[in-house]
Amino acid sequence: MAKAFGTVWIDGVLYKLTLLNFPSYIVQTISSYLRDRTFETSLQTAMTSRRGMRAGVAQGGLISPVLFSLYVNDMPPPLYHVELALYADDTAIITTSRKPTLLVSYLESYLNDLQRWMSEWRIAINVSMSTAIIFARAGRRFIQPRPVSLFGEPIEWVDTTRYLGVTLNIRLTWLPHIDQVRKRTAQRMGMLGPVLKRKSDLSFRNGVLLYKQLIRPLMDYACPAWKPAAHSHVRKLQVLQSKCLRLAIGAPWYVSNRQLNEDLRVPLFADHIRALTESFDSKLADVLNPLVRQLGRYLR
Repeated sequence: MAKAFGTVWIDGVLYKLTLLNFPSYIVQTISSYLRDRTFETSLQTAMTSRRGMRAGVAQGGLISPVLFSLYVNDMPPPLYHVELALYADDTAIITTSRKPTLLVSYLESYLNDLQRWMSEWRIAINVSMSTAIIFARAGRRFIQPRPVSLFGEPIEWVDTTRYLGVTLNIRLTWLPHIDQVRKRTAQRMGMLGPVLKRKSDLSFRNGVLLYKQLIRPLMDYACPAWKPAAHSHVRKLQVLQSKCLRLAIGAPWYVSNRQLNEDLRVPLFADHIRALTESFDSKLADVLNPLVRQLGRYLR
């Protein structure tokens, strides 16, 4: 959604709070919080006059994500063979079928409902930033279907796309995602190189701590989703971990990677993401979201 928080219709969100039976004093408090806001812009020494804000919730406000979620809470419900995955202003519409032509039919039917709803509630969307992708098993061939459109603009079919920071490809091999992770990790290691290098005064303990806090989170992000990736792909991230640890302590070449990890009490990367995935899986039973609960079958 285009500038999602900045385009929320204030009268609309207050109306929806009333429909959701929020107490009147809460609605009035939120109304006073949203209304009568002003903004001005400065450039060097020049300053514009103040203008009133007729839409939007405060960027960075503690309750802004909640207000936005309540505002889009009545998004059209999924139709036959359609599911929704929502996170703030990122929305994925998921359809399933063995025939690409049916996928397009299901998708178009829901997009028509979504378009009417967005027009009614003055919600803008950047169609050029939207993409469509078909996930299929390896070896299965299909003809790329005709494009679907929203507000008269075509949505491009792609071979790879990003959702919530994870790169997805049509075969779900996870290699494009891992390659992106390697690039970002290498950049982060380059930034921290002067601190981690052998001649640095940083202790071994703090060097390992820097790796765990600033580098490894880039590598293991969303690992429950991509843990089924081929061992050869995951091994590429183990290579990065070993390089970083060697850099942090100045380990000589004859020390094996396994010995390095054992001495520093840092698990091998494959063991690390396995433990994170098992921990995530153990919490799924308490999650109400049906899409998230279904992940249990995928993770085991």
